[in-house]
Amino acid sequence: MLTLRQIEVFRAVMVAQTVIGAASRLKVAQPTVTKTIRRIEDILKTQLFDRSGGRLAPTAEARRILAEVDRAFEQLEGAIGRAARITQSWEGIFRFGASPSVGRVLVPRAIASFVRDRPELSVHFEILSVSQVLDYLISGPGEGAVTMFPVVHGHVRSVAVGTGRLVGLVPHALPQAGMKSLSASDLADTTLIVFEPHSVHGQMLNRFLSTGQVEPRRTHVVRFAETAIGLAEASVGVAMVDEFSAMSVDRTRVAVVPIANGELFEVYVHRNLERVQSRFMRLLETALRHELATLSAAP
Repeated sequence: MLTLRQIEVFRAVMVAQTVIGAASRLKVAQPTVTKTIRRIEDILKTQLFDRSGGRLAPTAEARRILAEVDRAFEQLEGAIGRAARITQSWEGIFRFGASPSVGRVLVPRAIASFVRDRPELSVHFEILSVSQVLDYLISGPGEGAVTMFPVVHGHVRSVAVGTGRLVGLVPHALPQAGMKSLSASDLADTTLIVFEPHSVHGQMLNRFLSTGQVEPRRTHVVRFAETAIGLAEASVGVAMVDEFSAMSVDRTRVAVVPIANGELFEVYVHRNLERVQSRFMRLLETALRHELATLSAAP
């Protein structure tokens, strides 16, 4: 198989039709050109030039080869041009995923901040369950993921980009809906919508309730924050969710009440260290940091 440099020498000789001209064109020594042409003829097992009086007359085989080479170079130049346009215009496909809580409102807001001025960019965005995140990062099609928990794996890098608060979703019919903040004792003798104990939400809610040694009157267990929101909006009980999920609630049905002295959720951006990171992933990380900083500054 010929190398790109050998093809370049061949084209130069075809154009100049002398070794001197080709060497001058390529800015190399004449013996280098001669040696390269002989090596090409050895590889192809055919004579490419008739040598006479210092000039090289291309054979019919050489002309046919040149036609193929020129077509290949045109395709290469076209590919280089398309790559340049992608770089300049931000054309491309950005694939990534997110867990439901941050994927409903927070991540879409971050996406909106950088796709608005980049109409050529196509986003492929997947909502992932907790059990899907690691497999998506290791063997999935996306560049990365956004969640509220770190991923511990040798091939994955998790970076915390900001924090969010625990909030209560209180149906307007309940007296707690008018409070400026909720303490654990405020939830005594209420119906609570809680999460599975091993989940991020479940662990944080259990620690919060333990501060006031609160035993709710009744609990309903859910797996996803979206389900908890739906139950709270239907006045089934008080739901305790992250403020990112709470961005999507119907405030005509529930009040969003901050938790007094509550813990903070961490938001992480994950990527596979064995994959090349595109600038789209960096844009997403920057946009998320901005959105989270804006949220934390809000009263």
